[in-house]
Amino acid sequence: MEFMTEYLATPIKGTYDLIVVGAGPAGCGAALAAARNGLSVLLIEKANCLGGAWGVGFMNPLFDSENKGGILRELIDDLTKEGAWGGFRGISIHYETMKLLLDRKMAEAGVTVLTNTNFARTVRDGKTVHGVIVENIEGRSAYFSEYVVDATGDGNVCAEAGCAYDIGGERGYRDCQAMTLMFLVSGIPEKYNVREGLMFGQILARAYEKFGKESPFQNPYIIPVPNAGFGVVQFTHMYEYNPLSATDVAKATAEGRRQMMEGMKFLKAYDDDFRDMDVVFSAPVLGIRESRRIRCDYTLTLDDLLSGKHFDDGVCEVAFNVDVHKNDKGQKLIQVKPYQIPLAAMLPVGYEGIVVAGRCISGTQEAMASYRVTADCFTMGEGAGRAIAEALRGGKPLRKPADPEEQN
Repeated sequence: MEFMTEYLATPIKGTYDLIVVGAGPAGCGAALAAARNGLSVLLIEKANCLGGAWGVGFMNPLFDSENKGGILRELIDDLTKEGAWGGFRGISIHYETMKLLLDRKMAEAGVTVLTNTNFARTVRDGKTVHGVIVENIEGRSAYFSEYVVDATGDGNVCAEAGCAYDIGGERGYRDCQAMTLMFLVSGIPEKYNVREGLMFGQILARAYEKFGKESPFQNPYIIPVPNAGFGVVQFTHMYEYNPLSATDVAKATAEGRRQMMEGMKFLKAYDDDFRDMDVVFSAPVLGIRESRRIRCDYTLTLDDLLSGKHFDDGVCEVAFNVDVHKNDKGQKLIQVKPYQIPLAAMLPVGYEGIVVAGRCISGTQEAMASYRVTADCFTMGEGAGRAIAEALRGGKPLRKPADPEEQN
């Protein structure tokens, strides 16, 4: 690979207490918690809206939201008042209402928001991060801060800064969980447009068999969206693509669209109940369940989940079971005891000024398959924002002082 040396004059556009990169659930939780605790916050998002998997990934339902308080419970209460909460399993959202609420809450908290803005690189001195460089319609700009939260989902900020990470299993990225392209449908058969949605794996499997093919996933769902005339389908599964390769992500997205159209064609031809159901829109963002896992001061393991481990610096309680979408087109489920995510699992080893929140925190592959769901990502982001505010305003360090006995 050849490299070109490039000299850039980058204007410094501002300084904040905290910069959050990625406005998905984790990033929104971090930004709101920090701003409400008195910090100046810049929130950076590559899409044209807030919410990430909620806003552009069409993700439903909000698994593991039942045991959450704090800002997430406030969001749920507001969604309920708007008739935008309920639907599938009683824990699903209306996407546009969620976007609107997030816009409103960021404005009320005084968060500065930059959408349609791409992260380019960190500003750092050795292993201390001091800010970020971004690119958008205004060109290339630098912003400085006391702390940066990497809420990109893929750990892009940490990786650019040089933080160590893991991906996949023994075969690397080929062992990562399947990617899914969610899509909206109209004309859901009335008898299936119920609170529990439709797990139509057997119907779709028989439809594929009729055409001499095999369905890419055994357990698809049609998920009605609350207060809407449409639902979202969790069906497409793309295996063994590299989530860190732009080329592979493009190929996986194209494969998802192919599976979407093929599956709906087979379904409508096989079962007259679905003859009026149509694809409305595929998600603008591919659903990636697994990519980087940033190495932090503590790494969550399956044993921690099975024993229900709690921590002095716990920021989020998780009750969602391990849910691995495997390469054999099925699911591997492991029941866990309610456990906590510690702040130490969000502090990259050897680095200062940067915290990671969301599915890319430090954990084994099986552990990540539990805490990756959006309610947990939001709550760990909220915990990170609150901890950073306590560090800056209250003098409470993010890292616990080293134990002398452990050093001997």
